[in-house]
Amino acid sequence: MTRQSFHHATMLHLVLAVLAAGALAAIEPKVAAGLPALAEFSAPELYLSSANVPVGEVIEALPNREAWRSYLAERAAQGAAIQVFIDPRSGVATNVLGAFPLLPGDGVGNRVTLEELGALLGRKLAILDADSVAAATRQFLLTRAALLGIDPLELGPVTAARVDDRLWQASAAQSVGGVEVRHARVVAAIVHGNVVTFGAEAWGPVRVDTSPSIPSEEALRIGFAVAGGRSAQDVLLRQPHLEIVPVAPPEFQAGEGYAGPVGAGYRHRLVWAFTFQRAAELATWEVRVDAQSGELLAVEDANQYVQRTITGAVYPETSTEICPGPAGHCGTMQSGWPMPFADTGFAAPDNYTNSAGVFDWTSGTATTTLTGKYFDIYDTCGTVSASSATGNIALGGSNGHHDCTTPGAGGAGNNAAARSTFYELNRIAEQGRGWLPNNTWLQSSVPVNININDICNALWSPGGQSINFYRSGGGCSNTGELAGVFDHEWGHGLDDNDALGTLSSSSEAYADIAMLYRLQTSCIGYGIFQPAANTCGLTLDGTGRNANEALTGPAHCDTDCSGVRDADWAKHVPNSPDTPANFSCPSCTAGSGPCGRQIHCAAAPARQAAWDLVTRDLTAPPFNLDSQSAFLVGAKLFYQGSGSIGAWHACTCGSGSDGCGATNGYMQWLAADDDNGDLSDGTPHMGAIHAAFDRHAIACTTPAPTSSGCAGGPAAAPTLDVSPGNFQNQLAWTAVPNASRYWVLRTDGHAGCDSGKTRIADITGTTYTDSEVANGRTYSYNVVAQGTSSACYSQVSACVSTTALFLDGFDTGSTLQWSAVVP
Repeated sequence: MTRQSFHHATMLHLVLAVLAAGALAAIEPKVAAGLPALAEFSAPELYLSSANVPVGEVIEALPNREAWRSYLAERAAQGAAIQVFIDPRSGVATNVLGAFPLLPGDGVGNRVTLEELGALLGRKLAILDADSVAAATRQFLLTRAALLGIDPLELGPVTAARVDDRLWQASAAQSVGGVEVRHARVVAAIVHGNVVTFGAEAWGPVRVDTSPSIPSEEALRIGFAVAGGRSAQDVLLRQPHLEIVPVAPPEFQAGEGYAGPVGAGYRHRLVWAFTFQRAAELATWEVRVDAQSGELLAVEDANQYVQRTITGAVYPETSTEICPGPAGHCGTMQSGWPMPFADTGFAAPDNYTNSAGVFDWTSGTATTTLTGKYFDIYDTCGTVSASSATGNIALGGSNGHHDCTTPGAGGAGNNAAARSTFYELNRIAEQGRGWLPNNTWLQSSVPVNININDICNALWSPGGQSINFYRSGGGCSNTGELAGVFDHEWGHGLDDNDALGTLSSSSEAYADIAMLYRLQTSCIGYGIFQPAANTCGLTLDGTGRNANEALTGPAHCDTDCSGVRDADWAKHVPNSPDTPANFSCPSCTAGSGPCGRQIHCAAAPARQAAWDLVTRDLTAPPFNLDSQSAFLVGAKLFYQGSGSIGAWHACTCGSGSDGCGATNGYMQWLAADDDNGDLSDGTPHMGAIHAAFDRHAIACTTPAPTSSGCAGGPAAAPTLDVSPGNFQNQLAWTAVPNASRYWVLRTDGHAGCDSGKTRIADITGTTYTDSEVANGRTYSYNVVAQGTSSACYSQVSACVSTTALFLDGFDTGSTLQWSAVVP
């Protein structure tokens, strides 16, 4: 039986199994034929609801109420605004909002100097680096531990990451007796030197013995017993290690909500956790065994999959073989597209092409295997091996070719999936590097496995740090031929490796938003499903069927999306915004995502809020941004504001939902948008961010939504002119009053400026030469003016498109020589 981790039916099976089995929930086996069956388990007590309650509503029940009364009175006397939210389950503060000067900066009320910070840390500081920010944040949290409601002895090492010139993110896990508590951490966002939001997530008092009663070897035996014992084909990816896992006391549950006393909602278990992979399948199994009793608590596939999808696949977005299709979807193969950062067979510095697929060549035979600087293609069909004595390599390809079909040269691996994944993954990673230049994962090389001998799936493997795509079949297309799937799975990888390496819940929302803001289309994975009978009907172009996003209850149909889901609620039946209360809780089956529901389904409110932000709220009064400017704002907030997101929002089915926690998406995006180190007076785009998240019941009423800041910043967009040259384009633009810097943005491909923009330069001047272009290819540009803060910037300039020249004496590469396939 094929794996169905991302098919709607899977989580329905999980719910039925929970009802039938009680303590353990099983779904159908995920294993190749001929191997012992391995079922997925998860104890219901591992699923915990969450809530953010204003401190005034629960202060009388808090053990540290006197500390809070004193502190709140002190802040009020100082005229300093502060808002506080508490998790009733733990009694710990999930969010404290205010302006707390910590680092040297120009935030509200900030007079901290580098010398003063050095004195506080007990060492002389020459620069502000990650170590000094982490140390300062640790002191900040320790002095406020009593207020937060955390034991200072349990505060683990603080990690800090610089996002841009004004924003730092910091995080520390809860650790007891040297054993880390899963999911429990405290975070802080620092803007212009001020901590603007800090709070804890899943942090409760731990009362467990950290000395295990059973050895790790016994935990391995117990874990592997569910698969018929350990096999020689099993590879242990992570050795057994101790963790403390929070669980929900069943006697305090009221439906899915918490109904016990404040602070009594967390209990904990000491567990042995290990991860393994079984040969012949890609699942990465994580096993948790109670280290005291030996009870098997969970066996879960840690891979981040996409739903079973796609039919046909080529450049640039989908493989419907129609261009344009509905809503501009282009499904025909585009010829002559660059292979960015591909290997050339030469020594450095000419060992890789640049972003345009161009490299310097003097003599010799050039050879590529698509073993690139940032992505390495591994194809079950065979290897790519194309050579040319003239230095120009054209891999070719024709519309309608799928799976292992090649143009007859370039090796058995020269197929649509190899070329499509290589191009698009490099493009979205390039977009990510533009906003996160210090992210080390974005500078690394990621393996990409394509044409895997399975169907209807794709996955990010955290164990192997790889991206994986399947062949066509079973009503699905080759998932290695759809840009929507590439971008989604890459989004999982970034979520796993962003500012603080925090995997968000649901990571599916994170991955969906990465795709939405790159392709600028609401249908996720358009073309995934082949035409077939379906209660939701066919797409307008007849190339696929619409999806039903509900896992239980009445159908929740997409009206013109042959992908796995649509982020635009207006394209659903019913066409109303999805919220945790009206969709996630009643229409999604049980799982580990928001609201204790299945991760893909329960991500609907967050992904829809992200889509609304750029298509409804930023384009409406008072912002009135054009679409290109709106998507730029959204992309900047996503890349710079999602590194510390844990749960996208709090939710208790039957009770309510909000985004008031410090780790919630709404608060983190506000911090990324802030211009002065104080969220209480608003942020430049706060009204739009609040409207988008509030429409889906995952915003917060505190602080009051106010769109403010950036007074005196650049108001006008530059006027841009572009002149083409030989392997270069020369840009010049008008100076804008109050601008201190300018961002140069570039796109290429069929969608022009209506696709994810790469920030290729951040400079003070008004001219720039882009030397990473290919002759004969069209590139589109915008320029943005920035003020003294990178949170203050103009709308984008009008889009200007141009094509680099063909000049006499420069061969554009029509003569090809192919090497034999390397075995």
